[in-house]
Amino acid sequence: MNYFSHYCEALLLYSMFRSLLFKLLTFLIFLLFVGNISTVSSENVFDWKYSAFDKYNTGFSPQTVISKDNVKNLELNWIYQFDSVEPLDDDIVPPEGIQTTPLIYQGIVYVATGYNEVYAIDAMDGSPLWSFKPDINDFKNTDVWAKRLAMRSLTIHEDAVYIQTSECSIYGLDLITGDIVFELPETCSNIPGNNGQYFSPFAPAFYNNLLITRAQGNAFGGRGYVSAYDLETKELVWQWFSSPPAGGELNWGYGQAKLGNILPFENDWGYTNYIAGGTSWGLVAIDEESETLFLLTGEPANQFDAALRPGPNLFSSSIVALDINSGTLKWYYQISTHDINNNDPGWKVVYTTISVNDVDRKAIIAASKSNYLYVVDALTGDLIHKPMHFGPESYNLTNENTENQSDMYASQTKYVGEIFCPSQLGGVFAGMSVADNVAYIPSQNVCGTVLTRQLEYKGEVIDGYVYRLDLDRPTNGSIYAIDLSTSELKWQITIPDRIQSASLIVSADVLYSIDRGGIFYAIDIEDGTILNSIPFNSMGSAGPSIGADAKGSMMIVFPMGGGTLTGNNPGILVSMSVDESSESSYDYLLFVITLVSLIYATIVIRRRIKN
Repeated sequence: MNYFSHYCEALLLYSMFRSLLFKLLTFLIFLLFVGNISTVSSENVFDWKYSAFDKYNTGFSPQTVISKDNVKNLELNWIYQFDSVEPLDDDIVPPEGIQTTPLIYQGIVYVATGYNEVYAIDAMDGSPLWSFKPDINDFKNTDVWAKRLAMRSLTIHEDAVYIQTSECSIYGLDLITGDIVFELPETCSNIPGNNGQYFSPFAPAFYNNLLITRAQGNAFGGRGYVSAYDLETKELVWQWFSSPPAGGELNWGYGQAKLGNILPFENDWGYTNYIAGGTSWGLVAIDEESETLFLLTGEPANQFDAALRPGPNLFSSSIVALDINSGTLKWYYQISTHDINNNDPGWKVVYTTISVNDVDRKAIIAASKSNYLYVVDALTGDLIHKPMHFGPESYNLTNENTENQSDMYASQTKYVGEIFCPSQLGGVFAGMSVADNVAYIPSQNVCGTVLTRQLEYKGEVIDGYVYRLDLDRPTNGSIYAIDLSTSELKWQITIPDRIQSASLIVSADVLYSIDRGGIFYAIDIEDGTILNSIPFNSMGSAGPSIGADAKGSMMIVFPMGGGTLTGNNPGILVSMSVDESSESSYDYLLFVITLVSLIYATIVIRRRIKN
């Protein structure tokens, strides 16, 4: 009996030791494989803690278990179907599918649906652990809510996962129980100088004791802002504005124009009550060393005649760097001056280190809807390369990288009954990935047009303008690989359907993409060869993530469907992994681990028997 007791204890020790040793050796192999990568994240290779893997938004995971050698053998682990949603009030715009890349942390998958619901799923078997389901109809009590639903990111900070619901309330949910441990209501209410509305698809970011947030609202007359709150007191610490207050501000941005690429312009934006836009939508990045917050701003509001907002319209359609402690503008680079095509950058800004002429440069990477890649110095905002165009030639765009030579009084009336390409949704309308000095950029080939229509804007009905996709012409998607050292195109591929909202990721020499038609692609990063493609026959609106379950088994996880564009379906969460029997490259490693573990267990047994 005593011997059996020792044996069971040793067997448990053997199992624990084998698991730890496997993780250690996997990590050592990972170091050997990625030692040449210019920016290696400090994040745990078994977790996907941020929307784009790390706080720099690279979308690159250094794991090596699922790789180019075995990705063709991906098999389904499990599928979780989200709960059905009660019918919404008719005046609420439903979500365009599930757009949130899942987070994977300590064996649990966290994902949000477009209906603002958060689910915690056991990564091992797909069983639900808890869910957070706010009453959406109650959002209408928030006057500034634009009655639109969209959810595009979650954030894990310390022991909670954070969501900003569509009417701008921020909740921290306990990672294990889902209990609300933090609440900051209606952060887009009472914004100075605002007379428009917002919706908030992105979760907050964190730095020391600061919670940093923003909301989207270009099409709803919202004033662009970024706010920082003290995490403990929940008091506002600072706010920065990307556009003037409604009614204008005398010589807006005149003194700060010198911090970027645009000359001062008297009476920028004009003085109409319709002024709005420049709201920040996309993932922000933080450089802790320089204490800098990097973000992107959207287009000016284009629902009214753009000739009524003369000037460059600082600081809309820009890459922006702020002092993270004070919100003071450090520098900006305006991508689209006096933007009437919605050629703003979006989805994410990437902070990384690139090698140019054998010199390491800290760089900010962003792509615009007009299919241009921008690589700027993270310290100064100066261009490292000239804007790089990729994809088909642009057609009929206005103020395309013209900066101070732009038509500062252009009107979108020129596009009524005409098309322009790319459309107001790109071009680029999903997040890129950056790995080993290469940017991998998704794009959709679709044109746009403008319609005149009476519409409600800022509480009144105006003769306004509505932007629409031109879907009468063939559309498709493309992916481009651009060398950030030389700004040269390495390769490009075309796929049958568009890529919209679903961000790319890179891991172990494989690029992953999901198109609008729900086809999952695994692509060789060296030449663009498609290594695997799996159709799911459901709308693809979110990128995948890679992480491990509680036993350390790596998997790829992604949502499909959701929303009402393809029928009222709640959507699913998919988990896939490689068949262990196909991992021949790990056979010897597993043999060594098992042998060492058995020797260790034998030694433990003998010592326990002697005692």
